Amino acid sequence: MKNIRNLYTREYLPFAFMMAVNMVFLALAFIIDRPDEVFSGFVRIIQSRSILVTDYIALGGIGAALLNVSIVGLSTVIMLIRLDVKPSGANIMALWMEIGFAFFGKNVFNMIPLTCGVLLFSKYSKVSFSKYYLSALLVATLCPTISEIAFLGRFSRPVEILAGVLLGFVVGFIFPAVSADSVKVHSAFNLYNMGFAGGLIATMLATLFKSLGIDIVPAAYWSHGNNTFFAGLLYSLSLVMLATGLLTSLTKETPRITAKKNLEGYRNIHKQPGRLMPDYYEMFENSIYINMAVLCSFATTVVLVLGAELNGPAIAGILTMTGFGSLGKHLRNVAPVVIGAVMSAFINKWDPAAPVNIVAILFSSGLAPISGMFGPIWGVIAGFLHVNIATHIGDLNGGLNLYNNGFAAAFVAMFLLPIITIFKKDTYFKKDKYK
Repeated sequence: MKNIRNLYTREYLPFAFMMAVNMVFLALAFIIDRPDEVFSGFVRIIQSRSILVTDYIALGGIGAALLNVSIVGLSTVIMLIRLDVKPSGANIMALWMEIGFAFFGKNVFNMIPLTCGVLLFSKYSKVSFSKYYLSALLVATLCPTISEIAFLGRFSRPVEILAGVLLGFVVGFIFPAVSADSVKVHSAFNLYNMGFAGGLIATMLATLFKSLGIDIVPAAYWSHGNNTFFAGLLYSLSLVMLATGLLTSLTKETPRITAKKNLEGYRNIHKQPGRLMPDYYEMFENSIYINMAVLCSFATTVVLVLGAELNGPAIAGILTMTGFGSLGKHLRNVAPVVIGAVMSAFINKWDPAAPVNIVAILFSSGLAPISGMFGPIWGVIAGFLHVNIATHIGDLNGGLNLYNNGFAAAFVAMFLLPIITIFKKDTYFKKDKYK
C-alpha cells in the first residue's frame, strides 16, 4: 500500500501520469470498437509473429492495439512501483517507449519471457532486480524473436511456444551484459543504445536460424486512414503535458511562480547537448513535460506535413521522441537531425511519405547528441546518413530487432565521429578520446 500511496505525491507524478494515460487508452479501446472485436483482434496480436513490420493497428484494429498498449503500459508502471523505483529521466523514457512499441512488435506474451530472463540474470549476479529494471523494460527490442519461434508453424504449437519462452529466458539473461558494453562502441552518441545491443543479438540469432533452415519472412502490415483520430489523440496528449509542465511542481508554489520556474527550466534544457543521457527530470523536474509536449507535437506535425500515415510504427516513433524529452532530446538538438533525415527521404527511391522513410525520420533523432555536441550541420549530416542505413540494415537481423533504428544509429555514430574529429580538433570530445 505504501508504494501505491506514492502515486499521490508530487515526486511520483510521472508514474501517476502514465497510469492515467494508459487508463484513457483502455477506455478508448472499448469506445472505438465493440468488445468482441477488441478481444478477437487482441488474440490475433498475441498470436502474431510480430516480426518487422507488424503494425498491430492493421492486424487487430485500433481497439485491440490500444488494449495491448494499455496492458503493457499499466503492467510496466505497476512493476516499477512494486520495485520501489523512483521516477527518473531513464524510466520515464522507458515507459513511453514501452507504450510506443506496443503499437507494433511488443505484446503481453512476448515481453514476459524476456523480462524473466533479466530477472534470472539479477538472481545469478546476486544483485537486486531493481538495479536491472531498465534492461528488463528495454529488452523488449527483441520481442519478435520470441513470437517468431513460438508461432513458427513447423512443429506442434505447445513445443514452439515452449521453445520461444526458453529462448526469451536466454536472450533476457545475456541482454544486460551486452547492452552495458555496447555503449562504448558509439561513445554514447546514440541515445538508442539498447537498440544497438538488441541488433547485435538479433543478428546472431538470425544467422543461427538461417543455418538451421528457419527462414525469417519479413512482414508488411501497415495501417492507414486513421490520421484524424490519432492526430487528435497525440495533440491532446501534447496539450495535457504542456499544462502539466506549466502548472505542476515538486514543491508548493503559486501557479505563476511554478509556470515561470518551469519555463526557465525548459529553456535550460536546450543548453544540454544530450550526450551521456542527462537526466532532465533530476535536473529540471516537471519542466520535462513542456519539453515532451513540444517534441510530441513537433513529431506529429512532421508526419502530417509530409502527408504520411499515423500508423503503429509512426506512433511508436512519436512516443519514443516524446519519452526522450526526459533524457537527452530537445527541439534544438533534434530538429537538425530530422531535417537531414527528411532531405534523405526526398532523394531515395521511396516516396518521402512512405512508411519506411517516416519511421527512419522519426527515429533518426536518436543521434541528437551529435547535433547538440558538434552543431546543427553535423546533425543534418547524421540524419541524412541515418535514413540511408536504417532502410537497409534490417536485412542483417531479419526484422528480429524492434529498435532497428538504434542499431542503425550506432553505425552512423561510429562512421561520423572519427570524421568529426578531423574538423573539431579542439572539442571536448577530442580531448576525452571518446570516453
